Amino acid sequence: VTLYGVFTNHYSANGPSRCLLLELLDISVSELLLHSSNQGCSMWMIQHCARDVLEALAFLHHKGYVHADLKPRNILWSAEEECFKLIDFGLSFKEGNQDVKYIQTDGYRAPEAELQNCLAQAGLQSETECTSAVDLWSLGIVLLEMFSGMKLKHTVQSQEWKTNSSAIIDRIFASEGAVNSAIPAYHLRDLIKSMLHCDQGKRASAEKALCSPFFSIPFGKLCASLLLM
Repeated sequence: VTLYGVFTNHYSANGPSRCLLLELLDISVSELLLHSSNQGCSMWMIQHCARDVLEALAFLHHKGYVHADLKPRNILWSAEEECFKLIDFGLSFKEGNQDVKYIQTDGYRAPEAELQNCLAQAGLQSETECTSAVDLWSLGIVLLEMFSGMKLKHTVQSQEWKTNSSAIIDRIFASEGAVNSAIPAYHLRDLIKSMLHCDQGKRASAEKALCSPFFSIPFGKLCASLLLM
């Protein structure tokens, strides 16, 4: 997202505060999910979002930074540039120098971040720091929600998810209620699975995820998708 300038608001109730002047963007993925009426988003939209966000993450991670709060509300569509953009870097940190104790949002929080947050609440410190892999976990959940049209907060916090998330992902893709059921979606399924390894060391990087065969499929634009955006 483009930063146009910085100014100080001297009339804030809490005293002078620094404000960022950013470009005006349009609908968020969170709003797109609401408009999808639990039917999921089109494959074209999912592919577009996945590619745009992965390219943003690849750039961010190459510079050594972690977004640390990736969720549908923080992914917005730019009608002017016809792409999805990341916003809200309030929890971002330099990899290897995490200065934020509590990162990510419930439902999109990677297992290692969940452990770190729990230890911090108990006044303890995790032996391992979170890495850029937490962003890939969050994106995997976002894409799974875009495909299924369902909020998955309770699903990803269940014991079954912790022991066999792969089977749950398979069930979601096999569901007759999924709007994309008529389209072969195994490449998307495999892409999402590569982002949702509980072991952060086995999770795909943004650069590797961009090499997925899913991005070689020429999905056509749907009028319904364009009207929403």
